Amino acid sequence: MKKINFWETDVGLKDFIYQKKIFQQNFPNEGNYVIKLQNQIKKMLQVKYCIALPSCTSALYLAVKILNLKKNQEILIPNITFAASANAAFMAGVKIKFVDVNPETLNIDLSDLKKKINKNTKAIMPVHVSGRACDMSSIMKIAKKKKLYVIEDAAEAFLSKYKKKFLGTIGDMGCFSLSPNKIFTSGQGGLLVTNNKQFYKKLSVFKTQGRVGSTTGGNDLHISVGGNFKLSNISAGLAITQLKKVNSRKKILIKNHLNYKNGLKKLQKLKIVNFDIKNNELPLWTDIICEKRDKLFNYLKKNNIICRKFWYPLSKKNFYSNQKHNSFKNTKKIENKIMWLPSSFMMKSKDQRYIINKILKFYT
Repeated sequence: MKKINFWETDVGLKDFIYQKKIFQQNFPNEGNYVIKLQNQIKKMLQVKYCIALPSCTSALYLAVKILNLKKNQEILIPNITFAASANAAFMAGVKIKFVDVNPETLNIDLSDLKKKINKNTKAIMPVHVSGRACDMSSIMKIAKKKKLYVIEDAAEAFLSKYKKKFLGTIGDMGCFSLSPNKIFTSGQGGLLVTNNKQFYKKLSVFKTQGRVGSTTGGNDLHISVGGNFKLSNISAGLAITQLKKVNSRKKILIKNHLNYKNGLKKLQKLKIVNFDIKNNELPLWTDIICEKRDKLFNYLKKNNIICRKFWYPLSKKNFYSNQKHNSFKNTKKIENKIMWLPSSFMMKSKDQRYIINKILKFYT
């Protein structure tokens, strides 16, 4: 049996042909293809502003940075998420406080969120794990009452919806990843969207060394500190051709998730984490909570099935916080039980049946 990878992307001839136009234009820097990508995203997600960036990490960093929070002011981040969520806030100079996760959804736990808010809390960063929506109605209600900013980490949630709104467009700012293991890619890249004009102006200046308007590289007006967070036309061109494929890929991802759900539903020791597909949540990856996770992981690996274990809880990375890992009760319950099954839109039906049969064999 050939190796079945956790994820495979699909960059091919059509992407290559489109890139020829960009090379013939002889302007690989940020330019008209970046603008074209941003306009397509604005239309697709129904937002006023979009900025294309080198990564989702840089998008999260900029989103936190332009809020101008002080060092003793806090941002609340779920304890189980990719390190980029915390890294971005840490590099922006903000104090991080971790919040436990809901063991049913793997997203931020509302009850613990409420407990962690204090006079120094200024922002919340909900993370929509695998495209599964956080309870944004409750989060926005809390944020409004406590006067907090909301930055959505929607790295894994492009085109996934919550109550008819796209994830990433509900809070003050939303950030998406265009890395190779997403529904579309620019190789590496990110998107930041917002409906707030003042945030957009600040972001536009900060992302290009604090300059205003079009730049010459010479005697431009710099009105603030900033950095180089531009996306190239080359990367944008790849994203544009990839974007044409998202609707067909979306259907496959949903089908893959439902196949896992139906094929493994009788197992008592394994649970597929639910998606509200009827209300347009989009499962980028299928996550499971299971007994004997490490043994299952190794068993599948021996059978050429490559899964991915969940991230280490951030409370174990003590350079962020002095919060004790044992204080996160839900995290402790599930941290050694969660992983992702192979979820690529490139996966063949026969390969998925093979995976399901091997999992059934392991437990029965």
